[in-house]
Amino acid sequence: MTHAHRVSRAPLTDHLPALRATLHQQRRFRLQQLAELDAEIDRATAPTHAADTARHEVTNKLAVAARQALADVDETLTLITTGRYGHCRGCHTEIPIHLLQTIPTTQWCLNCQQRLPASGSSRPIRTSTFESGSAGDRGVPPRE
Repeated sequence: MTHAHRVSRAPLTDHLPALRATLHQQRRFRLQQLAELDAEIDRATAPTHAADTARHEVTNKLAVAARQALADVDETLTLITTGRYGHCRGCHTEIPIHLLQTIPTTQWCLNCQQRLPASGSSRPIRTSTFESGSAGDRGVPPRE
């Protein structure tokens, strides 16, 4: 195994300060992003052109996504505080540190993540096929 592919064997508790700092940084970013998006929405006048309508729709969708990301960060910080962070919601195994470092808000191991529907639902499906989209659409590499 090369140094670039070495997996950390340190316990999750050793990584929590850095993960918590990353989450707080993400939280600050989302709060600033939401303030800017909300200000843009408040300034917007009734759209009169197709381009204005499209911009308004995109801004609203970005705000919805930012609110969801902020909720995910807040939920993750709560899981850390209550000692429930780092275990898969599906199979209850430990989520690998490298996955938590890459996606600190994840609550699923890779096996269970691959069974989640593409819609982002919090419930995994029990079949090997997806209702829509592929695993790669969710940032998870497809199974080979």
